[in-house]
Amino acid sequence: MKRAGFTLVELLVVIAIVAILIGLLLPGVQSVREAARRMTCQNHLKQLALATHHFESARRSFPPGLTTFVNGRPRDWYGETLFVHLLSSIEQTGLAGRWDGSGSYEAAIRNTRDPDDPDLESTEAVSATTVAVFLCPSDLMDRNPVHLDYRRTGYSSGWFGMTSYLGNGGTHSTYFRDADMQSDGVFFMTGPESRPGAYQRFLRPNETPTRFADITDGTSQTLLLGERFHHDPAFDTRLHETSTRYSRYPIAKWGVWGWTGGGNGTTHVLGSTRVPPNYRTPENVPPSYAAVNLRMSAFGSGHVGGVNFALCDGSVRFVDDAINLAVYRALSTKREHVR
Repeated sequence: MKRAGFTLVELLVVIAIVAILIGLLLPGVQSVREAARRMTCQNHLKQLALATHHFESARRSFPPGLTTFVNGRPRDWYGETLFVHLLSSIEQTGLAGRWDGSGSYEAAIRNTRDPDDPDLESTEAVSATTVAVFLCPSDLMDRNPVHLDYRRTGYSSGWFGMTSYLGNGGTHSTYFRDADMQSDGVFFMTGPESRPGAYQRFLRPNETPTRFADITDGTSQTLLLGERFHHDPAFDTRLHETSTRYSRYPIAKWGVWGWTGGGNGTTHVLGSTRVPPNYRTPENVPPSYAAVNLRMSAFGSGHVGGVNFALCDGSVRFVDDAINLAVYRALSTKREHVR
């Protein structure tokens, strides 16, 4: 009596067919997963947009992009970001209560230290808290929170939670002392040192936050918040590893929501339309501050073909990489821009 069974050839054919089917299914599964991640990202931006509306309703202005102050001399820059101001409006009242918002240099330091040891930098610091709504699941981050260890005037040190999102800083926003910095977006530097240098002809001292009445281009035609993508091997290789003079950190450490050193905070929390969406560092770019600033300006994402943005009316839109640059820049200004 013969026993039924597979021959070796038949078994190999079955394995090959299964492998082919799996190969056909995987792209579909990955596509579904990315669609879900993109939807989650859009929901996060929607929540953040509604939080800015709630803040505006209570304060009659949007949150400051970055409040900037100076603590005597040497100039110890410090401040608070728009994300700190939104905490109470995104169901983070406990975190907001732990944050020392008294507006002093000492408060800025306390926010980055262990609650039980004011001299210790630790992941228990309030600045190190990770907030889910600040993160896009398609954003590639190796670590969160991250440790910033460059101790110099104008830089925060300690552990910090990351954000995948940036406030719309207009047509030109990056390092706070860039000569061509603009305040034509929705978010920008405010307070006594909102014009850090007299050479900055586009900035004004004692700038106040944006109000709805200031958005004369229309809330449905003005960007509010957008994504930043934390993956750019050429940036890390050419602008960080080659010489830390130009970028003190790899790109995965730029974008902390609770930055407390006002001097460099604009780089962390504001983006602009200087470059197209999803701009990446060229492979052979000569190391320079200009190259760092271009990449730090860029809105970008881990989604294929474009970037999610929240607009000032609370809607969320996917902006294609191929958008006309003039149109893109016009969307980033709150009023007709004349330079």
